[in-house]
Amino acid sequence: MAQVGQTEMVGGGNAPAIATPCFVLSNMFNSGNESGKDWDKEIRDDVIDECSRFGGVHHVYVDRASPTGNVYVKCPSIASAVNVVNSLHGRYFSGQVVTANYVPVSNYHQLFPESISATVTLTR
Repeated sequence: MAQVGQTEMVGGGNAPAIATPCFVLSNMFNSGNESGKDWDKEIRDDVIDECSRFGGVHHVYVDRASPTGNVYVKCPSIASAVNVVNSLHGRYFSGQVVTANYVPVSNYHQLFPESISATVTLTR
């Protein structure tokens, strides 16, 4: 899978530059420390639960091979994505500080073509 470039940060790294419904969460896991066959589904469920507080989520992909613990997320709207990003960016998860960066919609759809038609709010 191709790497998504990090969005440049504004104001010394405090806030992502351009909000979109799509973003990547980094430091969500350390694949070398994860065990069990369904650890990625547990992380996916945690992300779905968190997003449900802010309007839901239409697509989640846990990149099991990511050396930086990336989880890709597409929300139903920019507003819900902004709320999730604001809630999770800088928060601790599994002992690591989570970072959240917006991904341009066209890049997200190139990475995950199935997300183009994803319009149903995910549940656990």
